[in-house]
Amino acid sequence: SILASVMTSESSRTLGASSWKNGGQTSFVPPPTPAKHRLGTPGGHPRAVVGAATLMNIGKGGAENQDTFVTSSSASGSKCFVGVFDGHGEKGKRISEFARNAVTKNLFASKELHSDPKSALQGAYCDAQRQIERDYSADAAYSGTTAVSAYQYRDRLLVANVGDSRAVLGCCMTSRGHESPSLKAVELSTDHKPSRPDERRRITAEGGVVQQSAIPVQSNGGGWRFVRAGPERVMDRSGFGGLAVSRSLGDLSLRPYVSSQPEFVERQLSSKDKVLILGSDGVWDRISSQEAVDIASRHSDPAQAARTIAQVAQRRWQAETQGLLSDDITAVVVNLDHSSVERPLSVATVGAERSDPDLTHKDSLLRTLPASASRLRSLTGGRVSSETSQTRHAHAPAEVVRSVDRSRRSKSNSFAGTLQSLRQSSSTASHGMPNHLLPAAGRR
Repeated sequence: SILASVMTSESSRTLGASSWKNGGQTSFVPPPTPAKHRLGTPGGHPRAVVGAATLMNIGKGGAENQDTFVTSSSASGSKCFVGVFDGHGEKGKRISEFARNAVTKNLFASKELHSDPKSALQGAYCDAQRQIERDYSADAAYSGTTAVSAYQYRDRLLVANVGDSRAVLGCCMTSRGHESPSLKAVELSTDHKPSRPDERRRITAEGGVVQQSAIPVQSNGGGWRFVRAGPERVMDRSGFGGLAVSRSLGDLSLRPYVSSQPEFVERQLSSKDKVLILGSDGVWDRISSQEAVDIASRHSDPAQAARTIAQVAQRRWQAETQGLLSDDITAVVVNLDHSSVERPLSVATVGAERSDPDLTHKDSLLRTLPASASRLRSLTGGRVSSETSQTRHAHAPAEVVRSVDRSRRSKSNSFAGTLQSLRQSSSTASHGMPNHLLPAAGRR
């Protein structure tokens, strides 16, 4: 199913993010930037085009996908927030959903969002953990979630992470003159595994234990013995526990050995930074960071890129386990558009489904024209389309996204020039318009 719905700009304003008290509704659209924090003329920074896909596990004994994700962008495209949350334990789905909602709303409600985004995001994680301890202490005793998120504001990118979900940036490394530019993967987060030397030192200093699980094996003489096998895990001094990540939200029974403090990476974006990929470990256990970037670079549509990454990972899980097992798999792909085209509609989507939901955010450049919906159809040859579907996630807020098929629209040399031509030709618009006068599709 496709997680997408189309609403008017009036509807999107009604659904404004309650985290900044706009009408008392719940939504995940970033709040507007106060005038005192606005810097100069808009432009000169990338705008995000986002797609996501998630696949439920096979053979893990549960009937639910414990992965969740969020994607959100501002009206101008100067701000974008995305995240992937991979739940684990009996109540992992509940914790991952709550953490996704809490981190996002805490971030957008923060008074420091515009002046100090890093402090705002750090506070969002800390507050989410406190809220889990307060409201979900029983469910979170032996369950938790990873949380990797990225907040893009103008030409800055801030990544926060706890756990072994990962954020990867695809950067253009080819010099001018090459016909086929290649993208190099730059990891913006480091997996929090107990085997990581610095994490092992931190855990043992707190009194925890890092070791493999003990599995009973029958010997040739008929007796039983325990053999250490599998990845190294976090345990308490008595050997209780066995968590394969060293940081998470939730997992209260393993505090303080398992930390909820996120690690941060901040980066100034340049025109060479083309694509951002976030994924759960269901992706990274089967696909390298570089291969994920290579896959994304072959698709202009980020939703298709996310879907392909998820499908490739699932096929490899099945091939390596004879079709018996695969993890929950979630990929979020953000194409960084460095052109100067403005995006007039805020979009926000959250998701975690048992099937294979994917989403794409395509904003219509035609919304800048003072025309009715019927005139928009005449200007595009009747190709303004929309898709709607319902999500089974009971707690997810309404999703807002305008979807327009831009693939068949002709390009023009200048968007501003095209608007001028359209205004001059408005008297003939209802009878059709030459292709060379149509608005440019824009470049991702």
